[in-house]
Amino acid sequence: MDDRYWNEALETRPWAEVERWQAGRIEAWLPAVRARSPMYSELLRDQPAGRPIRSLVELAELPLTTKDHVRAAQEAATDHEPFGRNQSAATSDIVQVLCSSGTTGRPLYYALTRSDCDTFADAIANTWFTAGIREADIVAHLVGLPMVAGGLPYADGFRRVGATLAWLGGFATERILTEMRRLRCSALLATTSFGQYLASQWDSVGQQTGLPSRLRTVLCGGEPGLGQPNVRERITASLDIGQLREVMGLGDVLPAMWAECDAEDGMHFNAQQYVAIELVDPATGAPQRWADGAEGEVVYTTFQRDATPMLRYRSRDHVRVIGTECRCGRSSPRIRCIGRTDDMLIYKGMNVFPSALADLILGRFDDSIAIDVEAAAATPTAEPELLGRAIEEEVRQRLQVRVAVTLVPRGTIPRSAYKNSLLAVRPREPR
Repeated sequence: MDDRYWNEALETRPWAEVERWQAGRIEAWLPAVRARSPMYSELLRDQPAGRPIRSLVELAELPLTTKDHVRAAQEAATDHEPFGRNQSAATSDIVQVLCSSGTTGRPLYYALTRSDCDTFADAIANTWFTAGIREADIVAHLVGLPMVAGGLPYADGFRRVGATLAWLGGFATERILTEMRRLRCSALLATTSFGQYLASQWDSVGQQTGLPSRLRTVLCGGEPGLGQPNVRERITASLDIGQLREVMGLGDVLPAMWAECDAEDGMHFNAQQYVAIELVDPATGAPQRWADGAEGEVVYTTFQRDATPMLRYRSRDHVRVIGTECRCGRSSPRIRCIGRTDDMLIYKGMNVFPSALADLILGRFDDSIAIDVEAAAATPTAEPELLGRAIEEEVRQRLQVRVAVTLVPRGTIPRSAYKNSLLAVRPREPR
């Protein structure tokens, strides 16, 4: 194997040829999906059986699958089909269950056969390999929940690469930072927000061990953020690393499919052996070309998935195409995720994404940014005002932005064990 690629034949093949190859696989896969999935039997009832799929343009003539379809199918679960009307394999053949993080509503569950697990492990290993992980790495896996898409599947991907897995997720932050030094971890994987937090604590806690850092590669994803230069610079400088790579996937489809290469300029698609991608207009569903500067929503088709297949699944991820060629030799498009439909605000007819607001807010800004900070239980009641002003001054000096801090009681700010929202929209106060 060429040390630059996990699957050289597919990763370097012209993208138009990859799409034609995928279309043939999808054409062969569709009859079984119709036969085994009651959900797709219904969604495709108006489509003629045996229709040719010679290109992804013809695939675009089939209906889209939405999360509402999947949720309704799952709510129809029975004892015989515990995963609902999209369960396409016998329960006796299902060996693993994954769940979504539930950040956009009630969690959904996805079943995997042994073959599905192997597909996931290989595609995720391809993603980690693109992101710079190698056999010699000791990887701190910092997702704490095994059942979510970023739990067991990510761990399987690291093992498939041959790296040493150090699953530290779930421990207290101080222990994570300490054990990473003791285990000589050379790489870590975390959500973008947790990666920023770790960076802020890396030296103050890690130096207590008396051991130098061996960290060189950091993978972050699960939410937008690494498209912001100041975020990248802060993490890179604080952790003193040479490689910072953004990664992305979708639990409903395959947990890790996109990753930055050595260029660190947009994420390549790495699951082309198992999943086809389309770019569509989010308002109309019309196909868009994978062209430099194009924007749209990614739609996925899992043409090698047995238990819970997905045909033209709307991701709600809105992306911008950074490039269609790369010096690394990979042919797949490079993208940045600019937001999700679930998060999008519509203001005076304009679509606004919180991630775009963050890009602006994190720069120099004249008005103070409202920040809620939970006070520790031991904070004296006479000192919140002084503490708030001290935080404001520290932020101003370090980040060159003005904030207005409000100390709130402990437990006020919502949190989860996986990903936490960093932005909340407050109702406008009457004047």
